[in-house]
Amino acid sequence: MSCWDNVIGIRGLCEAQTPSSGLYINDLTGISIKDLNAGVNEEDATAFTLIQRKVDQAATMMQAEALSYLYNRWNYTTSAWDGVVGYFPESLRSLAAAPVYRGIGMRYRQADYISVSVNAVTLLLPVSTTVNVLVVDLITGTTLDTIPITTIANTPVRVVANKKYTSNGQMLNLAFVYNATSIASFQTGLYPTYSCGGCGRAQRWYENMLERTIEIPTGGSILEQNINGGSWTGGLSVDYQVACSFESLLCAHIGQLGYPLLYKAGMLILKELEFSKRLNGIVVFNRERNQELATYYQEQYDNYMQRYFDAAQLPNTGCFACKQRVRQVSRIP
Repeated sequence: MSCWDNVIGIRGLCEAQTPSSGLYINDLTGISIKDLNAGVNEEDATAFTLIQRKVDQAATMMQAEALSYLYNRWNYTTSAWDGVVGYFPESLRSLAAAPVYRGIGMRYRQADYISVSVNAVTLLLPVSTTVNVLVVDLITGTTLDTIPITTIANTPVRVVANKKYTSNGQMLNLAFVYNATSIASFQTGLYPTYSCGGCGRAQRWYENMLERTIEIPTGGSILEQNINGGSWTGGLSVDYQVACSFESLLCAHIGQLGYPLLYKAGMLILKELEFSKRLNGIVVFNRERNQELATYYQEQYDNYMQRYFDAAQLPNTGCFACKQRVRQVSRIP
C-alpha cells in the first residue's frame, strides 16, 4: 500500500473512506461526477476510475517535480551500490541441521531515507525440498515477506524476488533466514574464499551496510536481541542494491502535501475534459471555463509546493544535505 493512497477522497462512493487529508476532489469548483461522466473516455468508463487514475498520476508527477526542485537547494545523493552477501566456496563442507533460524543479517549504518532492493535470493542445499526464506524486520520482529524456494540437491537455485524495503528515516535492520530445524546445509560464508572450504567470518562492513551471518533459536522471536551467534549463511545468498529514497522522504511529509495533490489532480482532470472525444453539450459548453480553472489549479499547486519547500525541514544525512550558498561581492577600487 502506497503512502499516497487515500490522501484525496471522492464524495459519492458507496463505501468511501475518510481521506487522511480531509480533502475531496469533487469539492473543487468544476469537478462534478455528473460532468465527468459526460466527458469520460472509453478507457475509464466512469468518473470514479478517471478521478483515481488522475490522482495517481498527480502523485507520480509531484514526486518527479519535487525531486527536480530539491536538486536546486539540496545535495541529494542518487548514487547506489550493488551487493551480494553469501558465497559458495570451491570446496563445500556440510552444516548440520539445528533448531535455529539460519541465514543473513543486513543492518544499515545510520537512520536515513534509503531503500534496499532485493533482486534475487539463492539457496544451495544438499537435499531437494521446499524452503520458505523469511524476510524479517529485526527491530520489530515483523515478517515482511516470505520467499519460497524449491531446491535441487547440490545445485544453487536462484529465485527472482524484486522486493524493496525502505527505512523511512529510521534504522533498517533486516534478516533473511529459514528454519533449519530439519534442514542440513553447507558452510557458506559472507564473501568469496578460494581454496578454503572452511573459511568464513561472521560479519563485514560493505559500504554502509553491516552484513552478518546469524542464527536465532526457533523458540523465540526473530529479533536483534535474540541473535545467538552464527558463522555461516547456510547455503543462502542475497543479491541486493542500496539507494537513497526520495520517495520515502516525501512519504514522511505526506500530511503537508494534501492541498498540492488536490490541485494537481484537479488540473489533470480538467485537462482530460478539455480534450475529451465526447463532444456533447456539457463538454463543449464548459471547455473555456475548464481551461481557466485548470490554469488556476496549476497556479495553486505551484504556490503550495513553494510554501512546502520554503517551510520543510529536510534531514541532513548521508542522502540529503543543504547546499551552501556562495555570495559574491564585487569591490570597486
